[in-house]
Amino acid sequence: MTYKFSKGHAMNDQNASATQVQYGMPRVAARDSRLSRITRGLLASLGLTAFVLVSATAQAQVAPPLGVAQQFGALGNSGVTGSTGTGTQVSGDVGSSPTATITNFPPSSTIPPYIVHLANDAVVQQARADAIAAFSALNQGPGTALANDLSTVGALTPGIYSVGTADLPAGTTLTLNDPTGTGVFIFNVGSSLTANIGSSVIGTANPCNIYWQVGTSATLNGTTFRGTVIADASITVGAGSNLTGRALAGTGATGAVTMAGAGGNTIGGCSFNAPLVTGPVAPTVSKSFSPASISAGGVSTLTITLSNSSVDTADTITSLTDNLPGGMVIAATPNASTTCGSTVTAPAGGSTVTLTGGTIPAASLNPASTGTCAVSVNVTAASAGSLTNTVAAGDLVTNNGNNAAPASAVLTVTSLVATSIPTLSEWAMIMLVALLAMTGFVAMRRQSR
Repeated sequence: MTYKFSKGHAMNDQNASATQVQYGMPRVAARDSRLSRITRGLLASLGLTAFVLVSATAQAQVAPPLGVAQQFGALGNSGVTGSTGTGTQVSGDVGSSPTATITNFPPSSTIPPYIVHLANDAVVQQARADAIAAFSALNQGPGTALANDLSTVGALTPGIYSVGTADLPAGTTLTLNDPTGTGVFIFNVGSSLTANIGSSVIGTANPCNIYWQVGTSATLNGTTFRGTVIADASITVGAGSNLTGRALAGTGATGAVTMAGAGGNTIGGCSFNAPLVTGPVAPTVSKSFSPASISAGGVSTLTITLSNSSVDTADTITSLTDNLPGGMVIAATPNASTTCGSTVTAPAGGSTVTLTGGTIPAASLNPASTGTCAVSVNVTAASAGSLTNTVAAGDLVTNNGNNAAPASAVLTVTSLVATSIPTLSEWAMIMLVALLAMTGFVAMRRQSR
């Protein structure tokens, strides 16, 4: 670029000299013309520099890579506690690593296809590592300093913001506007984040593009809050709180996610069921009955679903044995089938379902989905009761490991309603016979007349 710029000036100087000789142009005019060209060049260069600087500023903040953590609604380090009563609905996976302590699930629950990881499995371990990396990735400069009282900062647009101790007082709002829905908001909170009862985050911003990096703990108490909260310590989602985003706690030494109150609150809306785990991953198991309730002697279909969260490795099944509970047997017409690429053994009247061989497909990124295959068979029960069918931890054996957590489903069997035939007492029978005899005698007398 510099070479061409100099060469251009040399050519212009030659042209200017030739013009002076031919037309007698004053040297002053030539100097003015040359100065004008240099000035225009400098202005153009300054304009380009300003454009680059403005563009760099506009593109300064970027969303952190969440990896597997993106599919979680609640992720802890030292545990996750759901709310009681009606429970909390989480639209995203729930898990904790390294301490896999999950309580109050149920009554709290995840919304399918998301699941509760009862063990510190490979998916949860990877999610925790990715959450720690995302926390660090949010360090993108100090940005604009805000007052601790977030209700006083006015309407904000996409950018990086820093605040010491963030507080959203009761009944107040924080407005985040971005009509495009693509702008990223990053809040670097040095200490704690607290949103009080009746407060809310509002505006046109996409909640899934809002990120809160919290230096200690976050408390969302009776608030309508937005964004992915990544806290170095704990996160409390209080009674009546609704978080559109994710609660990822304990990126430091420890930290738990606690859902307080008697339920009715929600977490989720941004979780993306995209398993990004690479390499060998132990499979998981889930199961269900359809219908979940039958009359004694009726038939229900038992479905056992095998899942693989690795995007590049299929799980080769060595064996799976499901022992039915006492009182439950395989129906006279088993209709046993599998989508795992092998044969399922389930003899009528038996109590064991066996799968040998086959594979659980790898997960898919486009569209994002866990790799699954299933085994199904018809079952029945002769007597009323609540029958729990469980695949124990380790029952599914694959080349990439065994299922770390058990899977259970309950079949409710009700009694048949007996239709009783009314009986007559002995005296009633005598009276009936006498009445019939008298009726017959009267009929005969009338015919004889």
